Amino acid sequence: MSIRRIATALVAGVLFAAVFAVPAAAKPTPVTKITFKLDSHQVAAGDQVTSTALVQTRSGNRWAALPGAVLSVRVDGLEVGTTTADVDGLAVVAYTAVEAGDHVMKVVFAGDETHKRAQRAQGFEVSGSIPVATAPDAPVLSATPGIALVSLSWTVPADGGSPITGYDVYRGDTTGTETLLASGLTGTTYDDTTALTNSTYYYVVTVVNAVGESVWSNEVSATAL
Repeated sequence: MSIRRIATALVAGVLFAAVFAVPAAAKPTPVTKITFKLDSHQVAAGDQVTSTALVQTRSGNRWAALPGAVLSVRVDGLEVGTTTADVDGLAVVAYTAVEAGDHVMKVVFAGDETHKRAQRAQGFEVSGSIPVATAPDAPVLSATPGIALVSLSWTVPADGGSPITGYDVYRGDTTGTETLLASGLTGTTYDDTTALTNSTYYYVVTVVNAVGESVWSNEVSATAL
């Protein structure tokens, strides 16, 4: 065979291989799975719904932990938080139950450049409801006159479901005209040392918590000696 024929055959072979070459199969994205089971499927309102999720990815013929996987925690379709898997692929899930009834918690891994998306859901039931805090009740106020002062004392009322943060004292020269005299008091007594001898004053006290201020206490009057 001539050199020309050999060259022609080689070129033809290269062209044939280029045209009909089969592309190499793309490496598949590893499969990811989430395993989680709620510690309890029945909780009271205000308690936590908890679990420890395990995130794994396929590595060859076995499952391996997927550390650093960020999980979205969703209840009834709304995201209520996120959690991240540790070096063992474990992620703590915690959600404070609020609304009574049946609900579904879903833990979702959105996937990334090298791992596929995964999710797992669990149902739970919430009983009761969380009491709604209100402003405190009004205290009961009493007054004792002294020499150039009036001593006030009052009871500790119901806090409305939120801790009491302070008491405010109001004073007026006539009934129903009280304005703020002292605020943020932490005790249940107060001496009005600005009272003038032989002057009559009217007092009320209110109680404050994180929600707000109570209505006025009963009104008392006293005349400084």
